[in-house]
Amino acid sequence: MLALAVAWAYGLVIYAIYLFLIRLWRDRADLVLVGLFFGTLSAAQFIANKLVDYGIGVAPAGTVIFMTNVAVLDAMAVFYGRSFALRAVRLGFFFQAAVAFAAWAASTLPPPAWFAERAAVVDSVLAPSARIAAASLTAYLISSTVDVYIVTKWPRLHILARVYSSSLVAQVVDSLVFISLAFGPEASVITGQILVKWAQIPLEAVLIYGARRYVKAIVAQQAPA
Repeated sequence: MLALAVAWAYGLVIYAIYLFLIRLWRDRADLVLVGLFFGTLSAAQFIANKLVDYGIGVAPAGTVIFMTNVAVLDAMAVFYGRSFALRAVRLGFFFQAAVAFAAWAASTLPPPAWFAERAAVVDSVLAPSARIAAASLTAYLISSTVDVYIVTKWPRLHILARVYSSSLVAQVVDSLVFISLAFGPEASVITGQILVKWAQIPLEAVLIYGARRYVKAIVAQQAPA
């Protein structure tokens, strides 16, 4: 459970940085959110190779940063609408695919003889197998689309009810699709990932409420009279 507490602490630090950036460039909060969305996709992809025992389940180290990515997506959907968020999801898919291809391409280039041993270690981190890359892309596209549709489906519901319900469902979908495609339907691994992701969901309130004061004012100014 110590690892889970540390993950929460890391999550709070990450959200504080996000809110600082949104406040700093509050006149273009939409671009900040899009940038954070793409950046967290790349970060989660590269640190997903390390597995962590969180006490309630085993999940990749990238789970913490991935859940902040989910929070950013929910913020875009809530504040800027379904179409805006879905465009970001589609662009994120091609962005993630491009990053995976670049990592694979880099791993195929020959290193100098004196760097060969270290290059093998770097390649094992940079270049996931084709099966894992395909599973990651598929799970991302399906779960993110589900998330956006749920969080924008009932606009009259309380904002946290929308965010939490969409994340609860989407992370089940993400874990089921990714683990099943990448490693086979391992029930214990799937359950562990879901529990770890669910434990991170309450932290979304930090970003949603923290950004609301800036984003809602901008959206109101941009709305037609």
